[in-house]
Amino acid sequence: MVFGGLKVKSKANNIPTVQLPGDKPSKRQIYQYRQNYGVNLGACFVLEKWIFHDLFIDNTNFELEAAEKSMSKLGKDEAQKKFEDHWNGFMTDDDWKWLEDHNVTSLRIPVGYWEVDGGKFTDGTKFSKVKDIYKNAWTIFKSQFVEKAGNHGISVVVDIHGLPGGANGDSHSGEKEGGDAEFWSSSSAQLSMCDMLRFIAKDLKSYDNIGGIQVVNESVFADDPKKQRYYYGAAINSIREEDKEVPVIISDGWWPDQWVKWVQEKQDNGNIGVVVDHHCYRCASDNDKKKSPPQIIQDLEGDLLTNLNDGGKGVDFMIGEYSCVMDGQSWDKDNANAKRDDLVVDFGRKQTELMNQRAGFGWFFWTFKFQSGNGGEWDFKTMSDKGAISCPIAFRGKSIPDDGKRDKRGEEEFNGHKNYWDNANPKEKYEHDRFKDGFLTAWNDSKTFAEFNGSVIGRKEAWKGGRLAEHIKAKGKGKHVWEWEHGFDAGLKAFKDSW
Repeated sequence: MVFGGLKVKSKANNIPTVQLPGDKPSKRQIYQYRQNYGVNLGACFVLEKWIFHDLFIDNTNFELEAAEKSMSKLGKDEAQKKFEDHWNGFMTDDDWKWLEDHNVTSLRIPVGYWEVDGGKFTDGTKFSKVKDIYKNAWTIFKSQFVEKAGNHGISVVVDIHGLPGGANGDSHSGEKEGGDAEFWSSSSAQLSMCDMLRFIAKDLKSYDNIGGIQVVNESVFADDPKKQRYYYGAAINSIREEDKEVPVIISDGWWPDQWVKWVQEKQDNGNIGVVVDHHCYRCASDNDKKKSPPQIIQDLEGDLLTNLNDGGKGVDFMIGEYSCVMDGQSWDKDNANAKRDDLVVDFGRKQTELMNQRAGFGWFFWTFKFQSGNGGEWDFKTMSDKGAISCPIAFRGKSIPDDGKRDKRGEEEFNGHKNYWDNANPKEKYEHDRFKDGFLTAWNDSKTFAEFNGSVIGRKEAWKGGRLAEHIKAKGKGKHVWEWEHGFDAGLKAFKDSW
């Protein structure tokens, strides 16, 4: 155990920076760096009984239990067929069209470690005895989900939702219902997952539309997360051995600022290509249950991704899960039930507004579909039809600002910047051309993104950091490099405003 722990720790050292090529953004880069309006495919590859119940025979409650019971009762071949029918039939052609028509740009797909590469990574785990059920799961994942998503201009976030022993005590680890988060005390499990992540990075590298690889879902809260730090570092390095660019997504363990600081510390020499995943639920904590729905909506402004070190500089966020659900105790307050429909719409729209501002990588509703009827305020289609959620970055099909607008707006912004600083400090020898360079870089990159289905630069911190490194290499650092950064920010905003 001690040796294994040291091995994980040593693998966590020296996380490399991610470099941007100097060319125009490629299709792959646009998938990796754009802002996403997304949804989760809950209960597809990681079963959850409350969403899809058919595979939970004889009162089973979590996936391992369901797989064991299916195999013993139906036999291996029939159990395998039943699971594969579930995966193969989960998405219809109409579903894919619906997603595209509603401007969904990315799917976050929860996957269990037991499904990767035909169950190869189940040795020594609780899933080893049922791995034959999953021997085609990874192939189906690629052909029926990654490839079909790509046909519709949609990216896939590969979310390793279930880890050996569980990254938290919830049933979606697949192995148990409740209990401890045993993954963090097992260095052998962590090393095995690093091997698995290396395989995933290599095996999926041929697909342009892999939006990111998430190394853990909802890590248990830890006041001193040293085990998470070591695993995250080792996981990132394992992925980077095979793919130098794909975004690596880490869980914030319900404490965003803790991981903002960690990423910032690791980025002394440039951006490391990490996205921090935060989940926004206002239906679970005792604190939220004490609030009325209007109070919850009002408080979002001050409690969703706020109070971050240095304003979160250099760190890109995603909201990997959110819903329009508030607890029954909240609805019982202030006669809120009488205005429920309106308040649900207000809640969804307020979340969308703030996530659009604060989650550069995007936000992913939980969840897409339910086996029986609809899931109400957990249901993506229902909430879309109600008008509670919609895509605020739906620029596909809109005419793209031309170079005349670029030149006109660029001149206005440049003159405003130059006049302000020259008047503020007439004796200073500024380098205002850096501002112009930054503006043009941001505008031209934005235009290339827009040409692919109306995409918008979303991982601004990472993209900006990469372009800044190129600028410094070409023009030197100097004390006025901040002018390039101001120009870049102005260029991003100007392009979006001109759309």
